[in-house]
Amino acid sequence: MYLLKRLLATIPLLIVISFLAFLLVRLAPGGPFDRERTPPEIKRRLEAKYHLDEPQWKQYVRYLGDLVRGDFGPSLK
Repeated sequence: MYLLKRLLATIPLLIVISFLAFLLVRLAPGGPFDRERTPPEIKRRLEAKYHLDEPQWKQYVRYLGDLVRGDFGPSLK
């Protein structure tokens, strides 16, 4: 019973941590394609591909869903 309570208590903590991580990345100046010298049409397509053209709340919900599935985004390698 004690272990179950502790496990259930970690769920809100994980949500808060994920929200703070998402928020800190969004508060950083610039964007992922700001340094690239690309035409506006290509930049719009890249933003659409990575869902950066969607509202912030929708991006966060997508981010949470990806985390639950174990998808941590594209590899930088």
